[in-house]
Amino acid sequence: MPWLAELALHLSRALHLAVLAIAPTWLSPEPLPPAALALSGALSAAALAAALGLSAWFAARLDTRLARNGAALLWLAIAAALAVPLYYRGPRAPLAQGAVLVAVPLWAALATLAAAAAEQWLGSTFKHRRMGAAIVVIGLGAVQLVGAAPLLGSPERMWWAALRRDGAHLRAVDELARPLLERRKLDELDAVAARCLKMHPVAAAPAAPAAPATCACLSLRAEARLHSKNAVAALRDAEAARERCPEQKGARAVLAEALAVAGRPERARAEAQAALEDGGDPSRLRYALALALQREGRLSEARAEAERAIEAGAGRKARLLAGALAILAGDLDGARARLAPLAEQDPSDAEALYNLALVADKRGDYNGARQGYLAALKADPKNADARYNLALLTFRAGILEESRHHVRKFIDAFPDDPRGQKLAQTTGTPLGAAGGGSAPSAPSGARRPPQEPAPSSGSR
Repeated sequence: MPWLAELALHLSRALHLAVLAIAPTWLSPEPLPPAALALSGALSAAALAAALGLSAWFAARLDTRLARNGAALLWLAIAAALAVPLYYRGPRAPLAQGAVLVAVPLWAALATLAAAAAEQWLGSTFKHRRMGAAIVVIGLGAVQLVGAAPLLGSPERMWWAALRRDGAHLRAVDELARPLLERRKLDELDAVAARCLKMHPVAAAPAAPAAPATCACLSLRAEARLHSKNAVAALRDAEAARERCPEQKGARAVLAEALAVAGRPERARAEAQAALEDGGDPSRLRYALALALQREGRLSEARAEAERAIEAGAGRKARLLAGALAILAGDLDGARARLAPLAEQDPSDAEALYNLALVADKRGDYNGARQGYLAALKADPKNADARYNLALLTFRAGILEESRHHVRKFIDAFPDDPRGQKLAQTTGTPLGAAGGGSAPSAPSGARRPPQEPAPSSGSR
């Protein structure tokens, strides 16, 4: 951004913060850049200069120590309003977190100026005119700040307030969702999407205009449904977001991923490549492209694309996919290099733990594989592949009682899984006859072509 535009934006945020210091609930806790940036910057500069000039004129007009002190405090408050936004921006937003730093000198200035005015114009009949005026102004300031304390004390509440005021505040949607995505709090993520859509409802007619936040909320719900393995519903939301806001690049990335997960890899690949050409987020789009290539069975290309996504800044899902594809390629060292940091960062990451157990299994490390599968099951008792592989691992090691225990657990937990009866026959567990099959499930997160088991990449 050119320095003049930066200056205009800074002046606009400084004036915004000064107003928030007076009344924290009047404006958005984190303003969006104004449409007419140059005009907004000029008007903000004029307003701040006018406040400085009026305070100087007032001090000269009254020519009292109290008036001069009040003017000095106001200049200090405006200096704070100009300085504080330099810190509360970018990753340290929202801006309203700095409101108190400006409010203290600002309300002190207003109280002092009010006392000076009372001394000059209320006359001697008001015995405590200076103190009374100052107390009234300080009381007003206290009411404003105390009433806004719950808002100012919580960045999460500030982002919700910003989203409520401005449906185009995509940054607010991202700030509310990202921590939940990182911690895989799927129920909470879905609740955020539902609350967002309640604030900015989807238009009844598909062709009707929708606020940008509506599209962001739909994309967010699509992401939540992708994480919970509800591919059909995720694709429905992603397509709705894409249709309503075709210019929104984030919606295109979610759609490409949803298409891949829903079994439409050719269209997913086309969507991701087109969005990349349009300047979309390479970390998300390259991950979606890797997922599409993997679903098409082009595993070496998928692995290369997953690595490009990681280089572009992609997070857990791309690393999990890269690790799973490395397992399928027989590169166990490469797989461990991608997966071990995920398990260290989050010891309850069931999919990373499962894939690391599979690496140990393929290396013939019985203890490492057994402990890894058990850890994956502790993190996610619904991890069918971990239970299946654990039954086979102990059977191959000759620990028949433990193996049969895991077979029974598998059949009880996953009665509709066709592998159960085959597993019972292989291990000699007396649960009924069935066919054979004793190949361990592949890594979690990277499904190979039909008839071949696959690793887990978190996007089945």
